[in-house]
Amino acid sequence: MSAYCCAPLMNLSCHVSRLAVGHVDGFSDPMVDCKETKLRYRADQLFYAPVMVSGEAEVLGYLCVQEANEADMAKEAKKQAKALLKSLDRKGETVQEPFDFREVVEATETEMAQIPSPGSGKPTLTMPRAFNLMFQTQVGALSDAASVAYLRPETAQGIFLNFKNVLTTSRQKIPFGIAQIGKAFRNEITPRNFIFRSREFEQMEVEYFIPPGDEVWPAFHQQWIDDSRAFLLSIGLQEELLGWDVHEGDKLAHYAQACTDITFRFPFGEQELMGIAARGNYDLSQHSEGSGKSKLQSVVVFIGSLGLRRMEQARGVSGFLKLICHLLQFCRSGILRRTDQRKIYSALH
Repeated sequence: MSAYCCAPLMNLSCHVSRLAVGHVDGFSDPMVDCKETKLRYRADQLFYAPVMVSGEAEVLGYLCVQEANEADMAKEAKKQAKALLKSLDRKGETVQEPFDFREVVEATETEMAQIPSPGSGKPTLTMPRAFNLMFQTQVGALSDAASVAYLRPETAQGIFLNFKNVLTTSRQKIPFGIAQIGKAFRNEITPRNFIFRSREFEQMEVEYFIPPGDEVWPAFHQQWIDDSRAFLLSIGLQEELLGWDVHEGDKLAHYAQACTDITFRFPFGEQELMGIAARGNYDLSQHSEGSGKSKLQSVVVFIGSLGLRRMEQARGVSGFLKLICHLLQFCRSGILRRTDQRKIYSALH
């Protein structure tokens, strides 16, 4: 494994390479606007569901909630459904549950015309559109197309750009990895959940290069998943709070052969903690074509990406839950006086 640190502000040759790998056009999130309140939302973090009465197939309208944990989403959805029934003079009827939540990005134009905005409570949302997450700036004294540069939205592309240099100077042989810890910058539509989603964050990333072949990469992919899970458990994360999200179909990135996210059950819902993707030779081949220089295209790349602040949050949640368990066990041991036990119980509540 080799350690590497690339510049947060990539130079002009990197702009050509970013065009080649599709970052400039494709590094985006879906966004919707509320035409009344002027608020903006990530469309894949808004969920809508049809409102129906138990025993009936007729759709009376739609509700829309922001991403949260299941209990909070269901509570808000029930509140909106009851308000809708009241407005239709059908108060007291039983709402059909559970709600069939779908991302707003999946909604048709007909459905979007009926889906209420979280801000206004009325169907005032625009259709989803792509919003580029990269911070653009200018390098040099002149401001023209040739001086455009971007703050890196991930640490991976700097590794790919310098792959040949690392391979030559470190005298590594495939398989080997290049690791980097550093800041990344994304123009998030809605920064939220304390430090979980922010515009400037610390990222730990490993690009692992292996020989080509469809029969080779699946074993490496599974090994990375198993080793990553073991690492997260070794630093104190609780196993019952970890989960898996295997990307398939449309959720699989255009460059990936396979991708599995290790998720964590935060207080605000289950979210990605670490991503493990088999990227094939897409990045190296695209950089080679964009720069006109060979970067050894006959390798397959694995990426293990972990957000440092997300990991700290996960460790904090796990540690807090363990502290509560220890306090409860201590109270039940009989060592404390009953008055002290009441004080601890009241503090926990």
